[in-house]
Amino acid sequence: MPNWCDVEYKCVGDPKEVSSLHKVLKYMDKRKTTIIENGFGKWWLGNLVERLDGDWTTFNCRGEITGYRLDGNVLTINHYTAWCEQSGLRENIERAFPSVKVYYRECEPANCVCSTNDTTGMYFPEPYCLASFDNQPEFFMTIEEAARYVSEIVRKRVPSKMRAIHNALKRYMRLPENREMSYSLHEVRIVT
Repeated sequence: MPNWCDVEYKCVGDPKEVSSLHKVLKYMDKRKTTIIENGFGKWWLGNLVERLDGDWTTFNCRGEITGYRLDGNVLTINHYTAWCEQSGLRENIERAFPSVKVYYRECEPANCVCSTNDTTGMYFPEPYCLASFDNQPEFFMTIEEAARYVSEIVRKRVPSKMRAIHNALKRYMRLPENREMSYSLHEVRIVT
């Protein structure tokens, strides 16, 4: 069984191409059935690759789209994937829409993967990520914000240091009533 990775794309470029990509997602959204039979349903990543005239059999398409929205000229696509961001999906979007650049942020806490290709921080500026057992990851601009958030979880003040936050979360998860919980704080790594 894979470790699930939460991925967010920010697709930016020529407004016509961004709008065209948005229309592809709306087409998938309106369908009653999947484009290609699979175990995920109509939001399987391979369906998007297929709609973009890509060959889904040559890429890792493990996962599904969980949401999308167009805000001005930025199309956000949220999805879950197995283990890590599926670069083949991103490459297919950029191939189908040459002016579009796809920035991503991925968070897969079991393997301590938390990274982005947004080198300028324009779309994903937060350098800290708190992954949890049952929620979307939380992102923070400062270690102080992360410490305040964790302090609310553990119900005591936590110093604004990575080690202190890790230790507070570890102690909290060791309590008998919290054994099923899992939290981990990560620094977001910038990849190129």
